[in-house]
Amino acid sequence: MIYGSIHAKETESAYTPVIRRALDILRTTDVTDMRHGRYPLDGDKLILQINEVTTGPKNTRRPEVHRDYIDVQYMVHGHELIGFYPDRRDGAVLEDHLTEHDVLFYQEREDIHEVMLPMTDGCYAVFFPEDVHRPCCMMNGPEEVKKIVLKIRVDTL
Repeated sequence: MIYGSIHAKETESAYTPVIRRALDILRTTDVTDMRHGRYPLDGDKLILQINEVTTGPKNTRRPEVHRDYIDVQYMVHGHELIGFYPDRRDGAVLEDHLTEHDVLFYQEREDIHEVMLPMTDGCYAVFFPEDVHRPCCMMNGPEEVKKIVLKIRVDTL
């Protein structure tokens, strides 16, 4: 997992070229007039997804993982918390949609320490297949947010 601000470029040299390209896309793409939906940028290798959602209580959001794609989640406007913990692959599966949608939802766990990442305008978080994440948790109360999720195929790294 990587967490940072789009305005702090000094550590980007440590990232792979694909991650650096993704951050550049986030910096330069004007999404003002783009609405909720998926926008392929490079076939199924790189997909820009606009999410316009309302955040909610943590207990109403499900922990999830992806196996074929890396998520680069970027807050365009708003505030949310994203839960994160390493996937030990020993959790009980709530729903498995890996084949059709590349998402697996885990059941809630009391034995895991979940870190809550604050996402505000300009923040990004990169989640790899070994990273369980729980997006769209409210920070101070429910809020309408606009965010970009860049989906990067793992085999392009």
